[in-house]
Amino acid sequence: MQVAPEVRCVVAPNQSPMTGPGTNTYLVGRREVAVVDPGPDDARHLDAILAAVAESGGRVAQIWLTHSHIDHLPGAWPLRERTGAPVSGWRTIAGIDRALGDGDSVVVDGRSWTAWHTPGHAADHLVFWQAEDRTLIAGDLVSGFGTVVISPPGGDLLDYLSSLRRMLTLDPAVMLPGHWDPILDPRARLEEYIAHRGDRERQILDALAAGRETTRAIVEHVYADTIVPELVPVAQRSVLAHLLKLQREGRVESLPADASEPHYRLVRPPG
Repeated sequence: MQVAPEVRCVVAPNQSPMTGPGTNTYLVGRREVAVVDPGPDDARHLDAILAAVAESGGRVAQIWLTHSHIDHLPGAWPLRERTGAPVSGWRTIAGIDRALGDGDSVVVDGRSWTAWHTPGHAADHLVFWQAEDRTLIAGDLVSGFGTVVISPPGGDLLDYLSSLRRMLTLDPAVMLPGHWDPILDPRARLEEYIAHRGDRERQILDALAAGRETTRAIVEHVYADTIVPELVPVAQRSVLAHLLKLQREGRVESLPADASEPHYRLVRPPG
């Protein structure tokens, strides 16, 4: 499916509450193709990728990774074995052939893309930017539906907010997320994400003021009846990301570790 100039999408069959319809694998170029995020190690998906590349008369020339999470990366290795294409990603990802840094260029099929380091969802997260078309392959920086989970220690909310604001300065025309559909109003979505995190932070501060000291208690206070039980642990990870941000800002402190679960409280101003 064509989703942007010279970019097609093949969706991996790994549907779940966290991945939505599946992981989006993007094919950049026609004759010389870069495969972005080959997804899980699933032979059916790899076959579908290769069939889509062959349909345009092309060949897999490169493999690009947005980050190393298990729904995005593992398919890179068997795809490399089947095609001989080198794997490029953030410099800390083991086994890659080309280590990318912030601002590095990657060229495929005569078109240049820029890799920007956008930590937050993952420390090794990259996005790929095509300036001429203002197309952003966004990985899990954003989602086509709902929000993105920030789960410490790999996830860092301060970094994530900084990455969102940085992408705002690019003013993309389209964002291609790692899950769900293309985002055709990127500025509105990025601003919505930043505002959402601000709203959630205020709710967490209110919960702390009401004496809720654990992530579980805060989830029960903030989410009330809006969350299904199986997603409570995910919500707790998100709350923890907010608490760690607030702690780094000096607004929240952790209590002595005398219980099975860490406790947090507001820092009271002196006097």
